[in-house]
Amino acid sequence: MSHKLRPFPVEDPNQGENLFWKEHYPKLQRYCRFIAQNKWDGDDIAQETFLKALKYQQKMSPALLNKIAYNHWIDLLRKRKHETIESEIEKVSTSQQLDETVEMLIEQFTPKQAIIFLLKEAFQYQIKEIADILETTEMAVKSNLHRAKKRLEKEEDQSHSVDTFWDAEEREQLTELFKESLLNEDPAVLIQAIPTIQSMFNVTNLVTRPTPSQSPSSTLCMAA
Repeated sequence: MSHKLRPFPVEDPNQGENLFWKEHYPKLQRYCRFIAQNKWDGDDIAQETFLKALKYQQKMSPALLNKIAYNHWIDLLRKRKHETIESEIEKVSTSQQLDETVEMLIEQFTPKQAIIFLLKEAFQYQIKEIADILETTEMAVKSNLHRAKKRLEKEEDQSHSVDTFWDAEEREQLTELFKESLLNEDPAVLIQAIPTIQSMFNVTNLVTRPTPSQSPSSTLCMAA
């Protein structure tokens, strides 16, 4: 009667390591959830700790695993704090730039010039589109845009202040509309409000050509 030879049992070289993780990973996970105070961050930390531990040549222990996990959590907190500070600085910077842009529009231009300039330069509307929105001619839009650019470049005589074209209520209204439009990168709220802006339809700001009896100082200069 013949006897079959049985092979010698071959041990899995990773068996000990696998048993270690099977025993200690749930404990590590509980520890990570505790220090993070929530399940999602805790599980992420445990996973990162596991990956880092695999790179170590030395034998792992529960204490060493917890130390790796804790250090990773501290690094994560520092990173988040740094990102938060950067985000807040960026918000402040954006807010300051927004305020400066709107202030420039209000101080440099008449209401009509400011709206035309914003639609053309910030939102890339075509002259014809702006004319349709304002229910005016393309020539009028071009004229206002040209005057606005000259004023911005300090080429136009600044002796005629634009303050006379603004009242307190309209200044506040357009300031908020400009900010909202720029912040949301959408001029819809401004366009919808145009019919409520009285100075857009003020026909008194016309150029009166001087007659021989008139002096240039008595001539009304168009700025809208």
